[in-house]
Amino acid sequence: MKNTFLSIAAVGLLASTLVSCDSTKKTETTKDSSEISANGDTITKVTTKTTETVKTDVPTFSSEEVNKGLAEYSKLKDEYAVAVKSKNAAEIKAISDKYTAWANQATGWASKLKPDEIQKYSDYVLKLSEEWSKAATDAVK
Repeated sequence: MKNTFLSIAAVGLLASTLVSCDSTKKTETTKDSSEISANGDTITKVTTKTTETVKTDVPTFSSEEVNKGLAEYSKLKDEYAVAVKSKNAAEIKAISDKYTAWANQATGWASKLKPDEIQKYSDYVLKLSEEWSKAATDAVK
């Protein structure tokens, strides 16, 4: 009964898409300038690119399987954002399927944790779900 409840709770947390909480943002701005000279006139072209990276601190848990599974998430989210930006439907579907498989595994990981870690795990999985939704939203913009 307890495992069933925890599994259902984890699935519910994965499915929700609430406002992201406690993440650190890193903004990186790069400038690229080039000069073109034609008949004594100089034209300067300046291109500025700003990227914002949202990084979430990954908590560690007593189960090594849980830690490895959570580490896979970051790579999966980055691949998804790139696929959405490129509008490659086949790649988006493949990565979404990988995410679904990952989420299904994540629901079972709660049963492998100590009782005092379950709330921290649930909160973190909720945050990951929110990041996934944000990555999709940002990639479409």
